[in-house]
Amino acid sequence: MSLTDIARRLRIETSTVYRKLDQFTFKEHYDKLPAVMSWDEFGFKKGEIAFVAQNYETNKLITILDNRAQTTIRNYFLKYPLKVRKKVRFITMDISGAYMPLARMLFTNAKIIIDCFHIIQHLGRAFLKTRIAIMNQFDKKSLPYRALKNHWRLFQKDSRKLSCKSFHSKTFGQTLSPHEFVKKTLNFSEELANYYNLYQLLLFHFQEKREDEFFE
Repeated sequence: MSLTDIARRLRIETSTVYRKLDQFTFKEHYDKLPAVMSWDEFGFKKGEIAFVAQNYETNKLITILDNRAQTTIRNYFLKYPLKVRKKVRFITMDISGAYMPLARMLFTNAKIIIDCFHIIQHLGRAFLKTRIAIMNQFDKKSLPYRALKNHWRLFQKDSRKLSCKSFHSKTFGQTLSPHEFVKKTLNFSEELANYYNLYQLLLFHFQEKREDEFFE
């Protein structure tokens, strides 16, 4: 989430969020850490990414560091004695794994858990890029291109959660349900249909907590 998003939610100016964040200071105590932490990052200033650590169970902030450099994160957590760091049991983070080696070095007893949100986000982005790449193989005025572009959100959704209500599709010039629209569009590309079916299968395994099948 960017600071602009935070400002929009709070209905204040983005500059106010920047100012308050600059004024904010943590009461640092290095004698305790939660058993379960979450590590993440967010856009702090234009072109800059901040690091945030918090208690996973209570959402209480542990720290916000003004950059995500490994050295910065390491130096911060090394302020905690080893006996305190050894009490951390789990750390959740995004799927990129950029923080994994550092987390394992600092917290030798902690297990690394990929945050569910980031897994779904990564999966969705991967399919989105695939759909765009295949869409761009068609002429921009063609029916396949327009179908893939105009209702792209339908392809990103879990197919089990698509609405049953029909709508008038200007693209096809007829009334279709979301399922029918997706099916007709996938007929334009066998390659995309295969990727879509794989994407939906992975979503299904993930939502049903079938870990073995998901990572197979």
